[in-house]
Amino acid sequence: MDKMRTIQDFNRAAELGTFAAAARSFDVSTPAVTQVVAALERSLGTLLFHRTGQRLALTADGHRY
Repeated sequence: MDKMRTIQDFNRAAELGTFAAAARSFDVSTPAVTQVVAALERSLGTLLFHRTGQRLALTADGHRY
């Protein structure tokens, strides 16, 4: 896992509120960002985002990360 990309994807998704917006800002596909964040969550053993409809909201662990 590329730590720098992982942190950038996580931060941008948190700032913009969607994986799609984060992906557009980096000119990559939405699944690419989604997969990076999912891999981060698996490695940490916790969810970082509540996925609600079209928006993302940070969990308590997401705020701490």
